[in-house]
Amino acid sequence: MSYLLAFLGLKNKMTKLLDPRKTKKIKLPSFPDSEVEVYDGLLTDQIGALTKSDNDYDRGIEVLKALIKSWSFVDENEKTLAVSKETLGKLPAKDFMFLMDAAMESLDFLDKKKRKS
Repeated sequence: MSYLLAFLGLKNKMTKLLDPRKTKKIKLPSFPDSEVEVYDGLLTDQIGALTKSDNDYDRGIEVLKALIKSWSFVDENEKTLAVSKETLGKLPAKDFMFLMDAAMESLDFLDKKKRKS
């Protein structure tokens, strides 16, 4: 069928469902040489997963795990560290809060929705 559409010069009306989020790179205050690449928002499944967390700290960790695409932190063997509760817990509090502020900017639409209802 797609060959026939191509032959006739017609385009297929199917839309690919790709991740539409953009990313930006930020540096943490305590680690000026660091590079953290973060998404500008969450996907629907990621928002649903947040409801399973029992407290604000765990929700914050889950948000950061979902929003951080990559970072430049490595272990003693120069292997990139996974973004996890353990590694996020090793950050100085001011860096954790800096990341949370960046996360809250991308989640502003949730707050606006709550205010409307």
